[in-house]
Amino acid sequence: MSKVISAVKKVYSDCGISNPLQLPLEVIIESKNIIIKEERIDGADGRILMTKNSGVITLNASIDFPPRKRFILAHELGHFELHRLIQPVFSDNDETLNHSQQPNFNPVEAEANDFAAEFLMPTDLFHAECKGKKFDHNVIEHLANTFQVSKTAAILKFLKKDNGNHPVFVVCCQDNKMKWFKKTEDWLYFSRFQKGLPPPSGTVANEVFKKGFSYYASEAIQPIWKSDWFELKEREIDKEFFEYCLFVPSFNYLLSVIWEK
Repeated sequence: MSKVISAVKKVYSDCGISNPLQLPLEVIIESKNIIIKEERIDGADGRILMTKNSGVITLNASIDFPPRKRFILAHELGHFELHRLIQPVFSDNDETLNHSQQPNFNPVEAEANDFAAEFLMPTDLFHAECKGKKFDHNVIEHLANTFQVSKTAAILKFLKKDNGNHPVFVVCCQDNKMKWFKKTEDWLYFSRFQKGLPPPSGTVANEVFKKGFSYYASEAIQPIWKSDWFELKEREIDKEFFEYCLFVPSFNYLLSVIWEK
């Protein structure tokens, strides 16, 4: 991670900024002699073609969600800063952009995602925005709005060591199958996660896939039982936990954030 942080700080230094909101992201990227264009591309959300000193980033023109565009651009900038001497072309899609939490994930793509997260949400500023706030879905929305990123990106950044302010457990599901899980280092409980199976009955994730939509506004946080997602010790009494589901219908994808009061 120190390699990624050093690369981010170098870009900041080159541009004379301390965080990415001080300049439009496109200006930062173009200052690196990188051309940005948008066009319809099959099988990818973003691509970068690089030489030693220049590059061309192509964004899929069908993407109309600005925070997602920002993350893709930052991801491709990460490839340019970290990998242009290793490989001249990268093509990125949902798998490379959203699932780097999986075991044995391509380390080069994981680095580009780490770069994008650190570049768009600098750790010190991110932690400062969490400090003193009671954790709930409003914290995630605040972080997403503050750093102009998606809620997905904010959740995944929150999981990184020392970034968040509350123990949480996150499960990713796609097409009604559990894909991966991640937890903060201070999370204490053993999950019932089984890759490839539907989320357990009783969980909000299970209900979301059955209904095809998630809860919003005052209903965004749903009470569940600890045993819905986690193992109970012998003679342990079940207790209330909370679950917040971020559902993306276009990818039939969701992140469930689970925490204890």
